[in-house]
Amino acid sequence: MSINKRIILCLIGLVLVGVISFSLLHNSPKYQQQQKQAQNAQLVHSKDTKLPYAYLNNVIAQSGAACSVYYRSLDTGEVFYNYSGKMPAGDLIRPYVAAAVLAQVENKDLALDEVYTLRQRDIRTDSPALGQVPAGSQVTVQNLLEDMLLQNDRTALYKLIWIAGREDINAWLTEKGYVDTVVGSHDLPVKENEEDKLGAQEKRELSYTSVNDTVTLLTQLYEGKCLGPKENGYLLGLLGRAPRPDMLGALLSQSVNIAGLQADHGQVLDAAGIVYARERYVLVVLMDKAVRPGETRKTINQISSIIFNTVNDKEVFKK
Repeated sequence: MSINKRIILCLIGLVLVGVISFSLLHNSPKYQQQQKQAQNAQLVHSKDTKLPYAYLNNVIAQSGAACSVYYRSLDTGEVFYNYSGKMPAGDLIRPYVAAAVLAQVENKDLALDEVYTLRQRDIRTDSPALGQVPAGSQVTVQNLLEDMLLQNDRTALYKLIWIAGREDINAWLTEKGYVDTVVGSHDLPVKENEEDKLGAQEKRELSYTSVNDTVTLLTQLYEGKCLGPKENGYLLGLLGRAPRPDMLGALLSQSVNIAGLQADHGQVLDAAGIVYARERYVLVVLMDKAVRPGETRKTINQISSIIFNTVNDKEVFKK
C-alpha cells in the first residue's frame, strides 16, 4: 500500500473517531444537562408579552444580588423570566412542605387531626406561635400547617418535616416534577433518636428551589391541579390568609390581594405570590448574595410594580 493511501486511511479513521466522539458527547446525560442549564440561563420569552424587557433587565442588573425572576400570566399563559436555576429557598420551602404533607393526608397516610407531642428538641425559641410552649405540648397536623404558613413558625416547619419524613417529601417533589426543589437538612434536629439522624455520608445542606418550580407550584394550586380538590383548596386558602408579602406588594394598592409567602434571611430575599389584579398572574423573585439587602428589597418592590403596572395598563413603558 502506498504512503498516500495510508495517509488517506489514517485521515478517514481520525474523522470517524471524531464523529463518534462528538456524537457520544452530545448524547451524554452530563452534556445535555449542561446545555439545559446554559439555555435556562438565557433570557427567555415564550411569547411577546407587554413587559418592558430592557427596562426590567436594567432594574434586575442593578439589584446587587444574584437575581432570578419569573412572571406567568394566569389569563394568557405569557411568561417572562431571566434565569431559572436552583437557588436557596429560605422560607419558600414552606408551601412545598405543606403540599407534600397534604399529599400524605390525601393518601390517608396522615390526618389533619392527628396529634403529635412537641419535644424540647423540636422547639425553636424564635418561633412566633410555638417558641414558648412547654415541651410535651400536643399539636395536630392542622395546627402545625397553619402555624407554619400563617405565622412563619420554624418549630411547625421542622416538626412537619420530621412527621412526613424528609426523604418522603423529597421523593414526592421529584415525582411531581419540581426538579430544582429539595428540602435540606441544615436546621433539622440531630442525634436525639433514630428518626433525627442523618445518613452516614450525608452532609447538612440548605433547602433549594427555583423560580420555575415555584411558579409551577403556584399555578397548579391556582388551577386545582396540585392536589386533590379538598387539599388543594385548603392550601390555596392558607396562602391567601398568610400575611401579604410586602416585597411584592409594597408599591401596590392595598386592595390588590396577593396569595403567597416571602423569605428574608440576610443575603437571601425571596418573594412569591399569586397576584389577583385585573389580570391574574404569578410572580416569583429569588435573590441570593444580596450584599445590600435594603437596596435589594427595593429592587424586588420595583420589579413587582413594573410588572403590575404594565399588565394592568396603568402605565406605558417602551421596550
